[in-house]
Amino acid sequence: MDFETGNQQYHYKDILFVFLDAFINDFDCKDVQDILPGVLSKEEIDHIIKSRDAETATLRLFWALLSKQEKTVKDFVEDCLNRSDQANYEFLVAVIKEEIQHPKRETRTYIEQRDRLYNDNQVFAKYNVNRLQPYLKLTQDLLELRPAKNVLIYGVLGSGKHWLALDVCSSYKVQLQMDFKIFWLNLKDCNSQETDLEMLQTLLHQIDPNWTSRSEQGSNIKHRTQSIQAELRRLLKSKPYENCLLVLLNVQNVKAWKAFNLSCKILLTTRFKQVSDFFSAATTTHISLDHHSMTLTPDEVKSLFLKYLHCRPQDLPREVLTTNPRRLSIIAESIRDNLATWDNWKHVNCDKLTTIIENSLNVLEPGARKMFDRLSIFPPSAHIPIHLLSLIWFDDKSDGDDAMVVVNKLHKYSLVEKQHKESTISIPAIYLELKVKVNDVTALHRRIVDRYNITKAFDHDDLILPSLDRYFYSHIGHHIKTIEPTERAILFRKVFLDFRFLEQKIRHDTTAWNASGSILNTLQQLKFYKSDICDNDAKYERLLNAILDFLPKIEENLIRSKFTDLLRIALMDENEAIFEEACRQAQRFCDRVWFTEHGRFHQHRQIINLGDNEVRHALYLKDDFSLMALDNKELLLTDVSLEAEDTYILRDDNDSSEILRMAVFNKQKHLITLHSNGSVKLWSLWPDCPGRRHSGGSKQRVRPPGSTHLRKPTGTRSYQQLVNSVVKRYIGTYADQKIMAFYLDEQAGLPDTKIQLHVAFSNGDVSILAWDEQDQMFRPSHIPTLKTLQSEIRSFVLVLKQYYVVCNASCDLTVWDLSNGSGERLEREDFNVVNDTPLALEGYDERNQKATVLLIFKHSVWRLNFMPGPSVILQSEAVQLPEGSFITCGKRSDDGHYLLLGTSEGLIVYDLRISNPVLRSNVSEHIQCVDIYELSDPVYKYIVLCGGKGKKVVHVHTLRSVSGMDAHQDREIAWVHSADETSVVTRACLEPNVYLRSLMDMTSGRTQLLAVDSKNRIHQIETATDPSARRRSSISAWSTITPTHAASKAKITAISALNDEQIFVGYADGVIIDVNQDAVLPQQFITEPIDYLKQISAQILVASAHGVQKTVIFHLEKTDDQWPLYLDVGTKYACLLRGQFVIVFSDHEVCHLDVANPSAIVKTEESEESIVGFDLKNNFLFLAYENHTIEVFQIILSGNQLRHEQICEEKIVQKSKISYLAATEDGRMFALGFEDGVLELFALENRQVHLIYSIHEVHQHCIRQLRFSPCKLLLISCAEQLCFWNVTHMRNNQMERAQNQRRSRRHKLHSVTQEDAVDAAPIGPDVDVDPVFIAREFLSESREEAVALWRNKRGNAIRPELLACIKFVGNEARQFFTDAKFSHFYAIDDEGVYYHLQLMELSRLHPPPQLDPHPVEISDRSLDLQYEDLKDLRIIESPLDQDVDNEGADVVGNLVLQKASQVDEPPPVQEEGTSS
Repeated sequence: MDFETGNQQYHYKDILFVFLDAFINDFDCKDVQDILPGVLSKEEIDHIIKSRDAETATLRLFWALLSKQEKTVKDFVEDCLNRSDQANYEFLVAVIKEEIQHPKRETRTYIEQRDRLYNDNQVFAKYNVNRLQPYLKLTQDLLELRPAKNVLIYGVLGSGKHWLALDVCSSYKVQLQMDFKIFWLNLKDCNSQETDLEMLQTLLHQIDPNWTSRSEQGSNIKHRTQSIQAELRRLLKSKPYENCLLVLLNVQNVKAWKAFNLSCKILLTTRFKQVSDFFSAATTTHISLDHHSMTLTPDEVKSLFLKYLHCRPQDLPREVLTTNPRRLSIIAESIRDNLATWDNWKHVNCDKLTTIIENSLNVLEPGARKMFDRLSIFPPSAHIPIHLLSLIWFDDKSDGDDAMVVVNKLHKYSLVEKQHKESTISIPAIYLELKVKVNDVTALHRRIVDRYNITKAFDHDDLILPSLDRYFYSHIGHHIKTIEPTERAILFRKVFLDFRFLEQKIRHDTTAWNASGSILNTLQQLKFYKSDICDNDAKYERLLNAILDFLPKIEENLIRSKFTDLLRIALMDENEAIFEEACRQAQRFCDRVWFTEHGRFHQHRQIINLGDNEVRHALYLKDDFSLMALDNKELLLTDVSLEAEDTYILRDDNDSSEILRMAVFNKQKHLITLHSNGSVKLWSLWPDCPGRRHSGGSKQRVRPPGSTHLRKPTGTRSYQQLVNSVVKRYIGTYADQKIMAFYLDEQAGLPDTKIQLHVAFSNGDVSILAWDEQDQMFRPSHIPTLKTLQSEIRSFVLVLKQYYVVCNASCDLTVWDLSNGSGERLEREDFNVVNDTPLALEGYDERNQKATVLLIFKHSVWRLNFMPGPSVILQSEAVQLPEGSFITCGKRSDDGHYLLLGTSEGLIVYDLRISNPVLRSNVSEHIQCVDIYELSDPVYKYIVLCGGKGKKVVHVHTLRSVSGMDAHQDREIAWVHSADETSVVTRACLEPNVYLRSLMDMTSGRTQLLAVDSKNRIHQIETATDPSARRRSSISAWSTITPTHAASKAKITAISALNDEQIFVGYADGVIIDVNQDAVLPQQFITEPIDYLKQISAQILVASAHGVQKTVIFHLEKTDDQWPLYLDVGTKYACLLRGQFVIVFSDHEVCHLDVANPSAIVKTEESEESIVGFDLKNNFLFLAYENHTIEVFQIILSGNQLRHEQICEEKIVQKSKISYLAATEDGRMFALGFEDGVLELFALENRQVHLIYSIHEVHQHCIRQLRFSPCKLLLISCAEQLCFWNVTHMRNNQMERAQNQRRSRRHKLHSVTQEDAVDAAPIGPDVDVDPVFIAREFLSESREEAVALWRNKRGNAIRPELLACIKFVGNEARQFFTDAKFSHFYAIDDEGVYYHLQLMELSRLHPPPQLDPHPVEISDRSLDLQYEDLKDLRIIESPLDQDVDNEGADVVGNLVLQKASQVDEPPPVQEEGTSS
């Protein structure tokens, strides 16, 4: 409709924006959503409806209408707003028509100004794309602007500053605020006083066309300029212009700004950093279009392309690696004009773009331009260290030029960006499009390579490479590749085959979602430079291929421990090529600690590193993509093939609810999510383009490293449809009902749709939505709603296209026949799931009208079979959950063969065909999500994803087929990540679904380890290995014992082994078994779980149920009125002193008894504070209390009585709870471990405790065990990793001593948490022979050999006190054992991995010889060891003190060292009356 007003003719399109505010206040786009298809496209409607709020949706609607013909706008106003069956907006229609017929003066002025603005900027009017965030920001800032204040738009060349200013200044609201007076000046040529004067005159003529210069002709430029400025200021302060806006485009420098600082409202645009930095935040509001929140969104990029190309949205490419509007426009123009295609546009030189960039560089003089061109030798997007720039900029090294001067000049013109924290620069992406020729490129690259002095750096005698920055790890290959071929191969091998370099590179790299630590770029570079590294040498090709296989296996180890060395891991690897290269590299570091590994059941688990996030749900998709719902409420979709970097993030910023379930459908193009707030959302997984590229699984896509080191997600997208709104709009009765569950049926087979979404509401109703393939969204179907009247439905499935199986929160199970709407509750006598929790239903149809539904509950799994008839059969599945564990999630394989169950104790692979669990994995994890994806491969059958509680990684496991001689009973699959699956010896030890528990003991002769598996069998493991074996070798003897009592299915909770003839185990029902006799030890006192069991001599066995404060002491050769002896205490540890006294440590006291008179029990005064750490060494009794008080006593023998004399009492300053205490054999030092992983070392001297050394941020978990070596050179700590500490370094670098404040303990009673049923911290065995009588001469040779193993060992430059760190596969190990000389170390972690570390003597390239399995005890009195103040020595030699079997006590603490000083010789146990 056209209206003539005077001589003017106006249309709806002209007038509509005048009413934008009215629409924002009173209009909701969702009210007309269903009739918008008549005027807008589906993509436009989706973009509008998905807006974050109503204001944004209305603004986008107006923008869309502005791009249409007048007829479309007319249809919107007269039809969409005036529909009788929709929300009534007749009042808006009326005012719009009234304004067209009788426009106000403001309306006429606005239309005139806007038309003039568009006419002066034709390209803008045709191709402008509205940018939401910058538009809103600039609009708000201009509306708040007042005279003498400024708004500045900053951005690099081509970032769209000018068009943004035109877009905002053409809006009615801004025009009205400026009284429709906006003056535009382009200052791009204002570089002199003359050009400034000329532009000032132009402005004056705009304001006052009748103005004529009254200055004298002879006046100089300065006076003329000042005269015009004064006139302009006068005019701009006058009433007609007091609200006007002056727009200064392309401000080149500060002088130009000063010439136009006329004390009015000013909007500036500039790409020069010097101009932006000049303006104070007090006077100027800054808007940076380079900020990530202001760059073009994917939808805006798409809109820009469509403006030029007029094609369908689906014909656009998946991604364009730029968001620069100028660059995008030129790409679109080139494709439109057939100068380029989507496949080659990156490689086509565009003269127009080149001209634009060249013109922008005219600000540089020739010397500076040459320096700028030389920056092209660096990889694109690299952060270039400033210290490298002088190498390429200044050919004469003696002229003393400063690179920072050049950097500042380039930065002033925004030709480089500075990263101040990193001392680096980068080149804006637009300038990377310029192809420049640089002379002597090879020589410039050579300078970079020489600067790093690779040979010297890599020959440095440390495990941490010195003086190498992040740039070196990311890009050194880019420079090495250009040098002379012979040296190139040498340097590539020196760098890229060095395990130290590979480790630091992996740690320096980040993932696309900014998680620290990634192997992707390292693998990419190894592949990209493969030909340069190998140089046609088969030996190096074999090694490089081995490294490519090796790195994914150890990524978890590196990510979870920043102190684990890749070289040390490689030295323990079973691959021959990896081991040989690691051995060659380690040979240069003979003073470091190296191990070979002879353990079993290791796992090479591959991961997806999530950084700071945990995973809640995970799905594995085709083409090696994984979709993960994270705890930060984002959905992460990423390529996990290790060959590509495609990453997408999906997020709803307005919803913080948890995702309860997600499922993909429509050939994995779309996603459905169910949220805790009762909403269901539809997401489009991929950008709107069918030609999406994939990694292709096995297809390698090797990309240049320079283009991959800074991977970023390809845009962030929101959901496509809120399903609740569909139901609410068409079925009004469900307005307040939440959706509780959904079921996707992709084989509906109906004429109008093949995909249906079934949704269950909180009131029990189930409705069906149909998929609209054309509009790619769900629509209501005509199928009637099923009213089940079941509240709190948790899960339901459809089987045989006719029956619903429904389960609610109360585990009520019903079957509904959709043909007649009838339902029946399934009640079976054996279906007992009361108080259980439903987790999932998995339904699938079979042949001959049969179907199966798997019912997964928290504590059980059931199979519901539908048979023809119909009839229903319900049976339980024998999933064999470990005691105390429960199911957390489940997923059936698509072929129906396997059910993957996530439990609180790991993964279970359950074979549905034979109803039996066949595999276990991740037994140390509380699994939160699991998925299984079937592969079309003859060997590799399934991919398994699983995420654990508290873990910031997702494990990516693979199941392979097992056939022929390798098949194990009925098992047809095996874990690829199990390192020992190929070993017949290993498979003979444990079945695939059985694992070792971290419950073990070692015989006093150290010849055998006794371990317990998940089936409560006992394994005898010989500790001996082949002395000539460098790497993992077969266990010489491994036998299994199954006690008769195991038939009761009681769980073994404790084990003790004095020797291979005396092995005892305790059970959860209180029974204690003599394993060799297969007989029960008679006792009637304990029926609760035995959680402490220790044979402290050949005759005495101590058993305790700590939780109920019961202890029984057996005399294995006597059973009478006195034996077994019952004590009403919970024993934490027990030992035998001098063959006569049994010492028992409990929560609040230490008691002892004489074996000869067991009824006379002597107890210390009971403490209100819990004893949390203790040790007994060299007649010194150490006690640590919960309130951080440390007490040290001397034990004195008085006749046949023992008494304790206090030596000192100190309170330490640590706040965390003590978890372990261990003392040296001579009692002069002790260590404390704490629950937060802190470790502290103390000295006992002059009857005082002094802090020596404190270790933080190495252990992250609770310290479970500490132990000193007999020679006191070494301290070992055990938690999530096994750490070896240099005691000598800690003593020689003691902390400053502070005056300790002595104070009495404050007694306070605390409840004590029941401890683990593992003898995790033994103090030490008793000896039947007094060690005083052992000859000193007999010990000399053994002592010297043991000391020699550790004497000169040292750590790296960053952590010199840390000699070695071995990360466990599981979360922790609770104990470890050693041989007498501390050269062999044994542990089992909570993942069931058995470790046997053997110290390696690289000087002879083989491990130390097998030690004497029967060590000789060494007396502390026989070794008169003194610590001296040695300022210049790093290592203090110490002779060997005899190690005591099972040394240590259940104590907690932290280590801190102080200056070494002389320690008094501790006295032996004294008899009363003798001299002390």
